Amino acid sequence: MRWKIVLLLAIGISLCSETLWACHKGGPMGFATNDPGGFSLDITLSPTFTGASTQGTSGCKDWDYAKHQRIQYLETQWTFLSEEASQGKGENLIALAQMMGCAKERQAQFAVLLRHHYFSLFKNTDTRSKFLLKLETLLTQNPSLSCSG
Repeated sequence: MRWKIVLLLAIGISLCSETLWACHKGGPMGFATNDPGGFSLDITLSPTFTGASTQGTSGCKDWDYAKHQRIQYLETQWTFLSEEASQGKGENLIALAQMMGCAKERQAQFAVLLRHHYFSLFKNTDTRSKFLLKLETLLTQNPSLSCSG
């Protein structure tokens, strides 16, 4: 009887301990990789998926996954984005437009907008989160771009 209690406690602790890792800075669903191929597994029966899909953010405060991904993209591609924004065209700007939810037919217009506001966005911004805030404000001031980000 005693070993059954110990076994049940061990199982309970192991199942509940996964939520402790929910707020770490790994990739989606707790995987610590950004390789898209790493997420092609069927994880719908895993305890992490079940917990995350039924408990929402699992107690994470102010966790915005999309914003986290955008800031991470800005950190890694900043030099390229800055160069392409000064020219008003480029693959990294198109990728940023997609991340910001701009319609495909408006992505070139998005790049031109960044070129016109290059100095205020890229030269007067000390952190990537401030850049993102300025960009979101700029996009809301230009509803013709149809960006949802």
